[in-house]
Amino acid sequence: MNEGREAWRAAHGPIPKGWNCHHLNGDKRDCRLENLAVVPRYPEHQGQVTASYISRIKKLERLLKQSKEQT
Repeated sequence: MNEGREAWRAAHGPIPKGWNCHHLNGDKRDCRLENLAVVPRYPEHQGQVTASYISRIKKLERLLKQSKEQT
């Protein structure tokens, strides 16, 4: 099991079969709970699954960019 799945499972319990743990900012090393979302593996409409995360993704991307600029 990968680190993201382990972090999610520890905080929220088992991930249902057929669901994936997705790193919202695209950085698979970033396993903070606020960066993780569990989504169906094969949704009929991917946009419906990710729509609620769009503003959160943009915020995380801005924060990541700012932290990289500071280093």
